[in-house]
Amino acid sequence: MKLTCVLIIAVLFLTACQLVTADYSGDEQQYRAMRLIDAMRNFGDTRSCGRRGKPCPCCRGFRCTGSFCRKWQ
Repeated sequence: MKLTCVLIIAVLFLTACQLVTADYSGDEQQYRAMRLIDAMRNFGDTRSCGRRGKPCPCCRGFRCTGSFCRKWQ
């Protein structure tokens, strides 16, 4: 009887832990490098620049597309 109660409480506790942490992990990516690449991509897309075709002052390797900096390919 005691073992059954302990098992039920353990299962309920583990289920509650999973439900609590599930809300926080929905929008996160698993790998830090992927988050960094996405952050740099978003950072470059939101930086304003001067004239079209000129290097962006914010980031090395980015060029002005007319109004925003983008990675030069």
